[in-house]
Amino acid sequence: MKRSTWGRVIVGLLAFGVAGFLAVTTQASAATPRAGFNIVTSPLPIKIQTAPGKTVTTELRLNNQGNQPERIKVGLMKFGATGETGQPDLFDLKPTDTYASWVHFSPAEFTAQPNVWTSVKMTINIPPGASLGYYLAVTFSRANQPGVKATTQLHGAVATLVLLDVHTANEKRDLQVASFSTDHGLYEYLPANFNVKLHNGGNIYLTGSGNIFVQRGGKTVDTLDFNSAGGSVLPNSNRVFKVAWNNGFPYFKQRIVNGKPVNKYSLTWNFTKLNRFRIGHYTAKLLVVYDNGKTDVPLESTLSFWVLPWKLMLVGLVVLALIGYALFMLVRSIMGRGRNVHSRFRRKH
Repeated sequence: MKRSTWGRVIVGLLAFGVAGFLAVTTQASAATPRAGFNIVTSPLPIKIQTAPGKTVTTELRLNNQGNQPERIKVGLMKFGATGETGQPDLFDLKPTDTYASWVHFSPAEFTAQPNVWTSVKMTINIPPGASLGYYLAVTFSRANQPGVKATTQLHGAVATLVLLDVHTANEKRDLQVASFSTDHGLYEYLPANFNVKLHNGGNIYLTGSGNIFVQRGGKTVDTLDFNSAGGSVLPNSNRVFKVAWNNGFPYFKQRIVNGKPVNKYSLTWNFTKLNRFRIGHYTAKLLVVYDNGKTDVPLESTLSFWVLPWKLMLVGLVVLALIGYALFMLVRSIMGRGRNVHSRFRRKH
């Protein structure tokens, strides 16, 4: 085979491999707001720290994102932890939940105009005998509907969670890192997903926050925020926080369908981030800090994982093999021509 023919074969194989390897990233556009009862609240959640015998107030804000005015009534429920994801479990109040009588709203019923923020004043009169934590869910529902059904998710209502901490001498604050892990020990491309399980062994809700330092060869290559939203862990429960490290080239980007993330990913190539190509052995160091009532307590944990883009490495090996084979054939062809010339020269002389 002539050298030019070998060149065309190599170029064709390279083009076929690259075309089959590269992926095009697509993303569905966000859907328009859904019709019906479309209410959002702010802030979420509310954390209040006070002492027995005090009166505290806080502002709740509500926005009607529908097209029509809504007559809204304010209600009260309680919540607890369900599972380890931080999803609250809502419950109806019982006659024994006397703290419900501490809470008052102004106004307790009102008309929410479309695209207008409305403020509701929440007043809590703390009796002298109160102590530790009370976990309230303030509900906003249509005034003309019979009631709100208590499940893990509200039906026909939205809720603002209120974590009330009444300081007393018998508070126990104890937060621990139960586990620090990744979904996989080996990733082809980012994201690498970190799972941090915190255990609250105390009797009051606690919040831990900090950073995850990603290192390679002892050098920090990236710093991730941990629990910057301030999610809390309720007493005697676990909560798993998920942190994704996706600052790489290329990386799998989660698709958005109808404004919501789905369990589908597309390999995204942003060549402006070519310097963030990730390969090799990495170490992640977790540093979480929480307040034990006297000082900030640091919690640490470490893990390791690999990032090996094996498909890209395989393509590279194929390319090197083809180039090596082409060079071998070229050298062989040149040496063959040299021997032919030498033989003809000998026959003439």
